[in-house]
Amino acid sequence: MSFTRRAAVRRAALATFALASTGLGARAQSHPTPPWPTKPVTIVVPYTAGSATDALTRIVAERLSPRLGQPVIVDNKAGANGSIAGGVVARAPADGYMLMMATAATHAGNPNLMKTVPYDSLADFTPTGYCGSIPFTLAVRADAGIATLADFVARAKAAKPPLTYGAGTPSARVISSTLAQRIGAELVHVPYKAAPLALADVLSGQIDMTFIDVGTGLPQFKAGKLKALVVASEKRSPLIPDVPTFAEAGLGPFALDAWFVVVAPARTPADVAGRLRQAIAEIVAEPETAARLRAISIEPEPMAPDRIPAFMKAEKEKWAMLVKAAGIDPE
Repeated sequence: MSFTRRAAVRRAALATFALASTGLGARAQSHPTPPWPTKPVTIVVPYTAGSATDALTRIVAERLSPRLGQPVIVDNKAGANGSIAGGVVARAPADGYMLMMATAATHAGNPNLMKTVPYDSLADFTPTGYCGSIPFTLAVRADAGIATLADFVARAKAAKPPLTYGAGTPSARVISSTLAQRIGAELVHVPYKAAPLALADVLSGQIDMTFIDVGTGLPQFKAGKLKALVVASEKRSPLIPDVPTFAEAGLGPFALDAWFVVVAPARTPADVAGRLRQAIAEIVAEPETAARLRAISIEPEPMAPDRIPAFMKAEKEKWAMLVKAAGIDPE
């Protein structure tokens, strides 16, 4: 074959390859990767059903589903004060299909109260939406003969053996320890896997008290079975407006509210995280959703997405200070 002929054959082959490549590219562009999400999305709840976190997550999931065009599943993974759920989500693929309803306890409390947790509460997650906050209140049985906080303080100081408190969340542990320190009385810690379990044992008389989020305790307050004595927040709760704050009760300033942030695993694609941020912000701003959240004592609060990481970092540092001040050793 002559040089001229070989060159012609080579040029024809290259032209054929170029055409084929162009066709493949056109076909690839005509079938782009489907936009997220293409299957159900799961939000992991770090506590049992019946908790305020669970109720909030179900409201968010219900409103998020139509915005994403896919079912949004709520998956309760209770245990180890929420650290089991945190570890699961931290190790999940960063594709937007597994999220978590992070709380003050899981992302600020656990790192300060536990020697080891299976996640870094800041580095392992991408915040995608702040949902709101809820205060805690001291709850005792209505028939315990304790009508006011002053009654409780007198009982606690005189009690032999000491009164017992249940803590189903890190928040309840820190608030109860702080209360004991400020009133100068011993209170014996009884750990629980979840707040509703501690509340049930207060109702049955197995323990003397617990700090419970207002939303979870409200049905029992309304039914007259439990009495709320003090709120661990900067302001009173509108759902139990007659209950004073720590400062109003003469215990000094103190606030340790529960807060809720939807997070995704770190390195979640920016477009996926952005879509979640927009959707969650819209949900929290809806009047209907806001009313439903307030009905369970969660105050919906807008927070710019770029502020959330700094907020979570500051809360983690605040918890470190409070845990140290209360004399609690990590376990």
